[in-house]
Amino acid sequence: MTKNKLRRIRIKDFSLRHTLECGQFFRVRLVDGWYFINSRDTFFKIRQTGDILEYKGADDKYIKYLFSLDVPLDEILSSIIRDKHIEKAVRLYRGLRIIRQDPWECLISYICSSASNIPRIRTCMEGVAERFGKRIVLDGIESNTFPGPHIKLQKKALDEIGLGFRARYVQEASQRINDPYLDALRELVYDDAKQLLMQNLGVGDKVADCVLLFSLGFTEAFPVDRWIKRVMQEVYFRDRPTPNKVIHGFAREYFGQYAGYAQEYLFMYSRRKGGA
Repeated sequence: MTKNKLRRIRIKDFSLRHTLECGQFFRVRLVDGWYFINSRDTFFKIRQTGDILEYKGADDKYIKYLFSLDVPLDEILSSIIRDKHIEKAVRLYRGLRIIRQDPWECLISYICSSASNIPRIRTCMEGVAERFGKRIVLDGIESNTFPGPHIKLQKKALDEIGLGFRARYVQEASQRINDPYLDALRELVYDDAKQLLMQNLGVGDKVADCVLLFSLGFTEAFPVDRWIKRVMQEVYFRDRPTPNKVIHGFAREYFGQYAGYAQEYLFMYSRRKGGA
């Protein structure tokens, strides 16, 4: 099966737009109705019309894995709908699924997210890819692969890209971390995997939880950023200022094994409500 052939598959309970525009993944752009997506060394385009996905540059197996099309979303959502607030978020953004990102690229993207915003993160990631990756073209659209951890990223170049204080963290990660290290985290329990991730420079609670949720399969992870903090305080803590640690602990216990899915729906709801 050639990846350069336009493929079609029928899907259900999936929203490509919500999944790609909820802020979990950064190397994506919309061109003439197609989403062009970079994931490490894969570059493909995809669009959805009703219950049909059309794509080029990747095979069926890759698409189903990347977008978690093999997971029982209905069961997951049923397990997290505990009140009218999360029920509303699910109703508005149903079909949103967790993208199974490349762990290394995911780690770097969330290190770049520190004290930043989505447009800025995208700029940083594209800058790293342009400087250290390889040029790739699909249907006239140019892009670059994302460099793997075997390519050591020089701080001077990262400074020139504009990573700011994050340049040191990214350089440190490229010197200390490799694919086997990240893959081995999948075999650990959540707390141990998070603790190991947080031993790396620039990886705090939020970054670790994002990497665990979006690339390593820990659906119980619940990243807390300003958008989640805002909606959680408003809905579950009666607008009382609440430490991130308390919000995190409450959410994991309240939503259970799929707390990460609840996080994404609430995150999407909070950002759209806040005008982002």
